[in-house]
Amino acid sequence: MSYSNSPIRHLLAFCVALFGLGAEARSQPLRLEKFFTGSLVAEGRFRNSWTGSERGLVVQMKGAFDGKVLRLKEDFIYSDGEKDRKTWVFTKVAAGQWSGLREDVQAPAEVTTTADGALQFGYVARIGGYDLSFSDRLERIDARTVRNTASVYAFGFIKVGEVDLVMRRK
Repeated sequence: MSYSNSPIRHLLAFCVALFGLGAEARSQPLRLEKFFTGSLVAEGRFRNSWTGSERGLVVQMKGAFDGKVLRLKEDFIYSDGEKDRKTWVFTKVAAGQWSGLREDVQAPAEVTTTADGALQFGYVARIGGYDLSFSDRLERIDARTVRNTASVYAFGFIKVGEVDLVMRRK
């Protein structure tokens, strides 16, 4: 049997092309102003390191970039019904470098592009009366999807939890 024009060959060619496109999207650096301009939705969870309990969340996001400043509005809905709204204001400092503030963030977060094209930043936010340190990593999954993982610490060194979000462009 010849596979030169068979459906199997066409399926294999399609899969190779599809995986190649995904690898190409991951290899390109994540650009804050490109990915976060427009409407996005994030879904994920916060996992408590001490108890193992999880709290789900959905975040509706809307970003606008004016050439220098990216404003990212975030509407949070937690699995227990709590709602919150935050707005990040990221200012472009240099190619691949940003400085960001949010209402509850105490000092500007310095956002940098890593060698593998992901974005990394840390900040301290006042949440529920406590100062919590976040260490975030945003990495491209494909052209429409970014995964955000963060470790959360109290007093700067006691790990209290982890955040895992998958963000998708609408």
